Amino acid sequence: MRSVVEDKTTAARIRDAAIARFPIDGINGTTLRAVAADAGVSPGLVIHHFGSKEGLHRACDDHVVRAMTQMKRESLGEGAYRRAASIAAMYQMALPLVRYIAWTVGTGGETAARIFDELVDEAVELFAEGRDSGTIGEVYGDPRKQAAVLVAMQFSALVFHEHLTRVFGIDMLTAEGLAASAPYTLQILSGDLFDRQVMEETKKALQELERSQEGTR
Repeated sequence: MRSVVEDKTTAARIRDAAIARFPIDGINGTTLRAVAADAGVSPGLVIHHFGSKEGLHRACDDHVVRAMTQMKRESLGEGAYRRAASIAAMYQMALPLVRYIAWTVGTGGETAARIFDELVDEAVELFAEGRDSGTIGEVYGDPRKQAAVLVAMQFSALVFHEHLTRVFGIDMLTAEGLAASAPYTLQILSGDLFDRQVMEETKKALQELERSQEGTR
C-alpha cells in the first residue's frame, strides 16, 4: 500500500486523524477542532479541505474502502501473502481501517449500508482480477451475491470482535489479534475444515433444491 501510506498531504493527515477519532468519539462527539488538533492543523484547514464534518466523514468512508481494496489487490498481485514480513506490515497498516469499519458496522444505518455496498462492488472487481491472475477460482452463481456473502462474513468478525477477543484472549482489533485469527479464517475459506465429499454432496443438493423452487414460481 505504498501510495496510501506515503500520502503525507495536509488533507491526508486530517483524514487519517478523523479515521482514528470517529470510532472513539462517534459522529456527534467528534469535533472538527479535535480532529484539527490531532492532525496538527487549524480548524479552518479542515473546513477548507472537506467543507464540513459530513464531508470529512464521507471522505473517510471512501478512503477506507479504497485502501482496504488496494491492500488486497497488491497482496494478490505482488504475492505479499507469501511473505511473513509483508503480512505483518499489512496488519499494521490495516489496523486503523479495521477499527473504523468495526465502528461503522456497529453504528449501522446509511453509512454502514454505503460502505457495505462499496466493498461488495470492489470485491466483484477483485473476483474478476483474481480469475485472470489465477488466484481466485470460478465464482458460484451471481458474482455480486457471492461478494455480498463474503463481505458479510468479514463484517461478522467485526460485529463479534468483543466475543472473539474473549475467546482468543487477544484484542481482535489489533495486529496481533488479526494474525491470531487468520489461520482459522483461512481454513474455512480454503474448504479444508469440512470433508470435501460432504461439501460437494451438499452443493448438489442445494442446486437441486434451487431448481425445484424455480419450477414452482
